Amino acid sequence: MKDHIFDTEEKREVAIAIFKTGMDTPFWHLMTQILEGNIEVLTERILDGDEDATKEQMDRLRDRLKVHKEIMDTPRSIIEKLTSSPGEEPDLDPYFTKKQIQEERQKARY
Repeated sequence: MKDHIFDTEEKREVAIAIFKTGMDTPFWHLMTQILEGNIEVLTERILDGDEDATKEQMDRLRDRLKVHKEIMDTPRSIIEKLTSSPGEEPDLDPYFTKKQIQEERQKARY
């Protein structure tokens, strides 16, 4: 299905302006402070570990950490995708491809 939200240059420019403006609002500053706090807590919990925690529980903590980082990076990421190549439709699919999953797993190992 074709994406109708960003299907013209004008729509992309308006969206970029909205994201840039939105990133400089008290709302977004508060959201990033909350997300940064959550990221810090999750990172500590992962690094400190818990001897009673199962692998699945630790994986869920890592998943939550990743989601928090992605949310915080969403406006910048979308702006980057919208400005990448003129004429090329941006890929805003929220799901990873098999290759992207493998790359993320490689990053997590190190």
